[in-house]
Amino acid sequence: MRVTGNTIYEHDEHGAVLVLDVHHVFDEYDLETGSGELHSRVVRYTSNWDDYGPMPGSIQVTSTDDFREQLGDQLRTFEPLEPQAETDE
Repeated sequence: MRVTGNTIYEHDEHGAVLVLDVHHVFDEYDLETGSGELHSRVVRYTSNWDDYGPMPGSIQVTSTDDFREQLGDQLRTFEPLEPQAETDE
């Protein structure tokens, strides 16, 4: 299963989790050629969020392989609310 950012999944250990993004970690990367030696892929996720995004200090990181072992169904796409500033009018 392909893991995508801004998506809520069922997870065996944590229940519903919000995947924030998936990152490639390189041992070396050449900016001029736009390529490098891939070391691993990691998933940033949280099991504690509200309508705006993750709660402070709740973000966890693990390898995509470890994450997929406990991954269940994709539940829905996460669409955060935009903060509304109060104005003095």
